Amino acid sequence: MEDTAPSRFLIPAVIVSIVLLILVFGAFQSAKSRTGDIVLPGGITYVGPTPSPTEALTKGGTLPIPADVKWTEYQGKTHPYSFMYPQTLSLGVFPNDPYDSVTIFYENTDANANIFFRVEDLNKLNKSQFVGKLQEYVRNWWKDYNWKGVASVTDVTNSNGLKGYRATYTNEKGEAPYEHVFFEVPGKPNLVIWISGRLFAQEVFNTLVESVAWQH
Repeated sequence: MEDTAPSRFLIPAVIVSIVLLILVFGAFQSAKSRTGDIVLPGGITYVGPTPSPTEALTKGGTLPIPADVKWTEYQGKTHPYSFMYPQTLSLGVFPNDPYDSVTIFYENTDANANIFFRVEDLNKLNKSQFVGKLQEYVRNWWKDYNWKGVASVTDVTNSNGLKGYRATYTNEKGEAPYEHVFFEVPGKPNLVIWISGRLFAQEVFNTLVESVAWQH
């Protein structure tokens, strides 16, 4: 009788191969469509707030956001804040970060340079002289970074009742390339919400700023 051992093993092997291909394809589709929070690995260097007037993120200067993009809510990991952001963005957080910072992963850019949101504790930053004096803090904030001066400071109150200031700072070229927003944290005068507009078109930044909320 002819040996049929190869045929006995061939059919199960084909079935297993098909199942594996289906699982791999399913995992790929899931990963491709997934957005949301990413925790940076321990090897990422992050020692606190270090914003500076860096090069534009893209040739257009801001992240490309589709006009019909859907927005979703992000909630703080340490502090009870929330804000809305475009679903096309991949947000990242830092392990054991005292500032509860949020960054954006985008192509080959540096996640540390893409931090756009954090909660600053004036006591931890040795800025206790500004507790309860947010406008004064905003006008002096640039001195700790690579900016050359303050260009403008105006009042702002968003749709959730958070009060604070919009500010622009000048770089070495005398330009004020984008806005920063500083919000008071209700009932916690030592905490300041800082938001950078460097990565966003103005209308996207405005929508994000309007959506920021703090749970009392």
